[in-house]
Amino acid sequence: MSRKLIFAVICIAVIVLGIFVFDINFQSETDIVNNTTNSSVNITNWTLDESDEPTQSQQSSQSVNEDPEYNSDEYIQRWDESQQGGDSWAYTHSQPTMTDDDGHSYKRMYNPDTGEIYWGSLG
Repeated sequence: MSRKLIFAVICIAVIVLGIFVFDINFQSETDIVNNTTNSSVNITNWTLDESDEPTQSQQSSQSVNEDPEYNSDEYIQRWDESQQGGDSWAYTHSQPTMTDDDGHSYKRMYNPDTGEIYWGSLG
């Protein structure tokens, strides 16, 4: 075969291969976009009289932008609820930690198989 014919065959093969790779990547990106789900947050609207205190459920459903102070009881409760409820809040916030009187450190753990939430040793 002549060099021109070999060169032409190689060029055609490279072009076909490029189109094939582009098509596979484009198809993968399309599948990712099509499989994406949007989640929404339910926010309960409530008002307080001077004598009323919000309930726990009302406190936990306040605006998403009003996060409780890190490691406070409310923060730990919100983290636990997020883990059990499957929303993304716990994945976007630091895992709660604590240190006992003996100086041992623990982190908040969640077992999705059993639904158990507990303090696990940091080591």
